[in-house]
Amino acid sequence: MAGTSMRSYFQSLAGKVFGTAMIPVAGFLVLIAAYMLPTVHSLLLGAKKEGLRNVVESAQAQVAGLAAEAKAGRMSPEEAQKRAKELVNAIRFADKNYVFIHGPSHTILVLPLAKQLENKPSNELPPATLGIVKALREASSVPEGGFYDYSFAKPGKEGLFPKSAFAKRVPEWDWVVGAGIYVDDVTAEMWRISYALLGGALVVALLAAYISRNRSRAMVRPLLQLVQGLRDSDLSKRIDVATQDEIGEAAEAFNGYNGKMRTTVRDIASYAERVASGSAELAATSQEMARAVHDIARVSEELKGAGDQVSQAMKSLSANVGTMRDRTGQTAAQSDRAVEDTARGAEAGQGAAHGMEEIREATSQVVKAVQVIQDIARQTNLLSLNAAIEAAKAGSAGKGFAVVAEEVRKLAERSRSAALEIAELNQRTQDAVAGGVEGVKVSVDNLRAIGERITGIAASIQEIGVLSRAQEETSRDVAQRMAHTAQGLAQNASATQELSATVSEITKTSDDLAGVAEGLRHVVDGFKV
Repeated sequence: MAGTSMRSYFQSLAGKVFGTAMIPVAGFLVLIAAYMLPTVHSLLLGAKKEGLRNVVESAQAQVAGLAAEAKAGRMSPEEAQKRAKELVNAIRFADKNYVFIHGPSHTILVLPLAKQLENKPSNELPPATLGIVKALREASSVPEGGFYDYSFAKPGKEGLFPKSAFAKRVPEWDWVVGAGIYVDDVTAEMWRISYALLGGALVVALLAAYISRNRSRAMVRPLLQLVQGLRDSDLSKRIDVATQDEIGEAAEAFNGYNGKMRTTVRDIASYAERVASGSAELAATSQEMARAVHDIARVSEELKGAGDQVSQAMKSLSANVGTMRDRTGQTAAQSDRAVEDTARGAEAGQGAAHGMEEIREATSQVVKAVQVIQDIARQTNLLSLNAAIEAAKAGSAGKGFAVVAEEVRKLAERSRSAALEIAELNQRTQDAVAGGVEGVKVSVDNLRAIGERITGIAASIQEIGVLSRAQEETSRDVAQRMAHTAQGLAQNASATQELSATVSEITKTSDDLAGVAEGLRHVVDGFKV
């Protein structure tokens, strides 16, 4: 579990930043282990050997000085050598280290810690000691002297320990002046210094790791806020910008983008509400238009019934007029039956008056129907205007509505024109009927006068004939106008069907708009603003 957590951390951006920051620290630790430790060891060993060289050269210089005194005759060689041995035997440095002198033939002249080996012939020396003596003489063969590294026992301890010796000759006496030091303490000193360096480096590494970890988290925290905001679709979140680096610029850019996106989503939500409201209003308008279409269809049926009644009345009137014409002819031929014929004429006149009244009533109903059509046309025109306004509000999504509203307006105008034409025809019919009624009244009066004055039969009969012909023409005119009215009603029925189809299309479009608005609302609800 812990391994998975660490792997996830180092796969994250913060872990990568932290790991990148730790690379120089790790490189520094490797540098200490691979380069600095050997370098420290070499420096310590070099410093220790340099100190050894200085001690030996100082002692060699003093011995060489005594040799020079003896050579100059200021003292005897024996005295000078004795004083040299005493001088070297007394030298101590660096915690009990000493200086020795080797003479010709590999003899040991001065060895403070092993007096038993002094002045012994070389064949009596231990082989290891003799080998060291020979090696030191060989190392000192150069004028500046030389080093020889070997292993030797350490007093009070078991085993052999690394040791380095420096030897330099005194040419006048062929002596080798030298000294040796154990270098195992150099390794111990190296490790002590190394531990100090490694401890300091570890402290620095831990401090760098702590700072790098906190810094990487601080750098990545705005990105984590950004990812969390995107994952939750929360447009109300803002990233706290605490830096002026690239991360801070990215956070500022995200905040700006988030603000614009929040405004866009709010606008979309507002538009969705407006579309939903407009679709609801359009649905209500289409319902009103559907009711108006139903009313138009109903009124058209009523007008058709009224037209049929008028046609029947015209047929009756034409028949009555024909009968009147026949009877007036018979009256002219048979004056002796004038009274009977006048009675029949009066009766026919009453029938004509009755037919005229029926025509008047029918035309009155037509007038009412025409008024209804005009009212419906005005209402339809208003509805189409309202639909056009709503379509304009809906913008590009309402272009279809605007076309439908224009078609509805045109249908309303056609209905209105047909209604006006019917009204004009009805007015003419009423005028003609009024004239017919007046003529019938005159005929009745004349017939009554004929009953009283038989002598005026001929004149009255002629007048009745004229009126009959006029009535017949009027009847034909009314019939023609009723035919026009029927044709207008048929056109109105066709327009009503078209208007009904248009209303259905508007209703379907309003339903589609409502679905679009609901979809937009669903999309917008996925964001938190």
